[in-house]
Amino acid sequence: MKPYRVHLLLGLSWLIVGMLLGEHMGRSGDHGQMPTHAHIMLLGGVLPIVFSLVYKTFGLTTGLLAWIQVGIHHAAALVMIVSLYMLYGDMGSEATLGPVLGIAALGAILSVVLMLWMSLRARAD
Repeated sequence: MKPYRVHLLLGLSWLIVGMLLGEHMGRSGDHGQMPTHAHIMLLGGVLPIVFSLVYKTFGLTTGLLAWIQVGIHHAAALVMIVSLYMLYGDMGSEATLGPVLGIAALGAILSVVLMLWMSLRARAD
């Protein structure tokens, strides 16, 4: 499997999870997980799908750097989403989860920086 396909499949999977959480919030009337929902949809879903399109459209590398970018992004998204769910579900304190969220945010930023680096290095058409 290639990096663009992993991004696409995981992105679509996160969108389903985000939609299910949104449906649950709508049915229950409890919108306390709205920040988690937003991060699932954007960081987990939309951004990897955009990455997938960039990989495929611009023929970005499928080497080690691509796999590092994929791994960092999805690990950061998973840690951030679970931590947000715990924070907004009162399953952990901000003092405990805040540093975890900070590290996850840095991972997400690094994944975008890697995507930018690979895009700048890609051959121009």
